[in-house]
Amino acid sequence: MSSSLSQLRRLLGYLRNHKLEFLTGIILVVFMSYASSVIPILIKEAIDKGISTKNYEFALRYSLIILGVAVLQGAFSFTARYLLVKSAQHAVYDLRMDAFRAIQRHNIEFFDKTYSGQLISRITNDTERITRFLSFRIRMFVYSMFLIAMSLYYMSRMSGILSAVAFVTIIIVVLINTTYAKKVRPIYDKVRHQTGVIASVATASISGIKTIKALAAERFIQGKFSNENEKLYKFNIDATRITAIYGNASFLVLGLAMGTMVYYGGKGIIEGLLTVGELAAFLTYMLTLMWPLRALGFTIGDIQRSLAAASRLFEIIDSAPKSIDPPDAVEIKNPKGKIEFKDVWFTYHTGKTVLKGINLTINSGEKVLITGPPGSGKSTILKLIARFYEPTKGQILIDDIDIRKIKTENLRKIVAYVPQEPFIFNRTIRENIALAKPHAEINEIIKAAKIAKIHDFISTLPNGYETIVGEKGVTLSGGQRQRIALARALLLEPKIILLDDPVSNLDAKTEKELVEDLKDILKDKTAIIVSQRLSLAKIVDRVVVMKDGNIVEEGSPEELAKKGGLFSEMLASMKGEKNGE
Repeated sequence: MSSSLSQLRRLLGYLRNHKLEFLTGIILVVFMSYASSVIPILIKEAIDKGISTKNYEFALRYSLIILGVAVLQGAFSFTARYLLVKSAQHAVYDLRMDAFRAIQRHNIEFFDKTYSGQLISRITNDTERITRFLSFRIRMFVYSMFLIAMSLYYMSRMSGILSAVAFVTIIIVVLINTTYAKKVRPIYDKVRHQTGVIASVATASISGIKTIKALAAERFIQGKFSNENEKLYKFNIDATRITAIYGNASFLVLGLAMGTMVYYGGKGIIEGLLTVGELAAFLTYMLTLMWPLRALGFTIGDIQRSLAAASRLFEIIDSAPKSIDPPDAVEIKNPKGKIEFKDVWFTYHTGKTVLKGINLTINSGEKVLITGPPGSGKSTILKLIARFYEPTKGQILIDDIDIRKIKTENLRKIVAYVPQEPFIFNRTIRENIALAKPHAEINEIIKAAKIAKIHDFISTLPNGYETIVGEKGVTLSGGQRQRIALARALLLEPKIILLDDPVSNLDAKTEKELVEDLKDILKDKTAIIVSQRLSLAKIVDRVVVMKDGNIVEEGSPEELAKKGGLFSEMLASMKGEKNGE
């Protein structure tokens, strides 16, 4: 309970900049509930003083008053709804932005462990539920509670017995709805989680549709989706069953209460203890309360689900580091590009240790190829330098400064990382290159594109740099995507460039062209290239060979080729493959 209250206080805190609108809306809801509570009293007066006495003028007067109250109630409802929806949208906008910023701050390990579909579900579905909670559910809760309180007050002034029946009925219905809320919340938590799982499966299936079709794996993927979909179906059925049971129980109790009132009220009229108008008022109150009492159950349940949604968003926000920079973080003004690994160990969250005591120095301006069998830890070296992960043990230094003490923003300008499969957004070529520097002048973009040897191709396109490249750069070849990624990295004029298998997805001709061009592209840079394609060896100063998380060979390409070790074996294997083609 204390946790729910804490979440509620924190959520309401997002209304602080819009509290006047929100509080005005709540006050109007109170006025609206008051208007609803006086209508049965007006009906009583119209019956007892107008209809029963055949006083047409009195009946007309109260009819017009009832009409006026109804119009006023409608005006209160419209204004309250507008103000509450507006303030809720402002609050959820801020909450959604906080969650998105937090996702951006999380390290790569967080994304390794978290389904992307779940994150998307939290940013979209959870915030939408919170919007409904702040704009509608709170309004309904306040309206119901005040209407119940004022209705009981007016009923108690007319008949003790009938008001006692109404009070007991309300208590029973509230207990039913409270029990419903406790039972349904954990199920809806499962529904929300499973919705995220399904979104992840669907996203992965759509992203990998070419591979799925090429392997004729549609049935397998459909089976996987069906399994997750069945889980969601069962959770929703469980929630529906509980809702149906408790919802119908509420209606049954209200029906029994009205039957009891008709009996005792009729008896009271016969005995002269109650007027026809008073009985009509009681029945009108019960009919008026039927929907708020019914809605109260859904509202209580939805409040629980909304707080669960808020809790999931707060979990993302709270788990993100406010800053990964220590208070004494420094900037390197004139980087030289020297890199040093000192006894570096690294273990992934799965428990697999991929680097075991790495000691390696790369001098300023040096070009190094890191190669070796799959799973030897090559790519992890680059990810540690880019500070996507922190070493489990040991130090990584740039220009003799531990990278953990370099301001992250400064490090990102010094070090450019180009992944094996660079992500190209469904935007223009200009926007894709300028991603790292959104306000870059077109001349800067063209300069980077020329260095990356992609400018000539772009110039042949009808729209040039304003060409939309499609989702994931579908209109571009693998080599063109790689060069756009290189231009993107070069735009920041980094001192260090990290290339993760830049030729792995290229044909032989494109590979040869890119390897030749990399000589110019990497000029005056410290460069580390990770690849099993040894065609890159001819443009580097040194080759580092890794196996099982250790450096097993190190030296110039010529030295290692003559040495007869693992590099020599890989070289011979590559030549054998070429001869066999």
